[in-house]
Amino acid sequence: MQFSAPAIAVFVLLPASQQPLVAQAPPTFATLSQQAQAARDAHQMEKAVDLYKKALKAKPDWDDGWWNVTSISYDMDQFRDCAWASTKLSELKPDGVPAWTMAGLCEYRLLNYGSALDDLTEVERLGFKENAELARAARYHYALVLTKAGRFEKAITVLTDLTRGDKKTPEIIAAAGIAGLRRPWVPAEVPESERELVYRIGDAMASAFELNYPEADRKFDVLLQAYPSQPNVHFRYGALLYMQDSDHGIDEMKKAIELAPDHVPALVSLSAISLKRDDAKAAVEYGEMAVKAGPGDFTTHVVLGRALLATEGLARAAEELQQAVKLAPDDPDAHFSLATAYSRLGRKEDALRETAEFKRLKHLGEK
Repeated sequence: MQFSAPAIAVFVLLPASQQPLVAQAPPTFATLSQQAQAARDAHQMEKAVDLYKKALKAKPDWDDGWWNVTSISYDMDQFRDCAWASTKLSELKPDGVPAWTMAGLCEYRLLNYGSALDDLTEVERLGFKENAELARAARYHYALVLTKAGRFEKAITVLTDLTRGDKKTPEIIAAAGIAGLRRPWVPAEVPESERELVYRIGDAMASAFELNYPEADRKFDVLLQAYPSQPNVHFRYGALLYMQDSDHGIDEMKKAIELAPDHVPALVSLSAISLKRDDAKAAVEYGEMAVKAGPGDFTTHVVLGRALLATEGLARAAEELQQAVKLAPDDPDAHFSLATAYSRLGRKEDALRETAEFKRLKHLGEK
């Protein structure tokens, strides 16, 4: 077919806006990633995040891109994007501790404390193997969400390690005080009426974390004069004194029980101490009180089970230790104690199974 001369002239004279458009190829991953980095270097953070997201659509396994979205979003207080990106990164690199830490920090800022606890528990399992700043933030927030979940003794252990690895800070003092008082709070939730007590008991505990026992003793002595009816102050002081003067420490723990007969940590501690002193009868008595006060706390079943083993109450000991394992399947000591009970009952296969699980969990904890 041939076009006539006028037709050709009309076509040529059409304005550019009416001429057929040529489809442009979408920008490549290389282009998008370079533009994203340039935007970041220029401190155009919102633009950088948008470009990183576009680049990640082109290359979903780009771990540096996920990390950049994570870190920029956190700095911009865009915690939902931060949690999303860090979770994606942890899926790509399940052994990448910084990704799990950032996921936990972002979930904490979103008030998703359960998710934060899951993420930071994984950081602990991986050994806090990251730079010092992130490791410190991970330990501190791990202690906070443990406290929020009611796992006060574990939180205190984490805060102790954190303080001895660096130094105490006002934030650590507050966190220690909340855990020491056994309150399921994060710092922002501490009532005005409780803040002085939280700070003072946390300050005394932090001195003990630093192994400055004379200073800790002095602070607790003053604190008890101000709060003589506070069972948790007596218990924390008792735990400190036990390392220096065991009888005096036991007396303080007993005062905690006099003030609060259902004080689980004091009952658990006195059961364990009694067993160490070969007073199995007292160990069983305190253990039974502990289970009654805290049936959902695996440590109560562990101490009662171990006390019963010492009195040859093997069948009951196995029942208590089975309950401990049910409540805390990832606790190696519970499996070890149950293996002991099974062995003494002649249940060899069960004992071997529990011993194998104990070794597996210990190995995981040592990684």
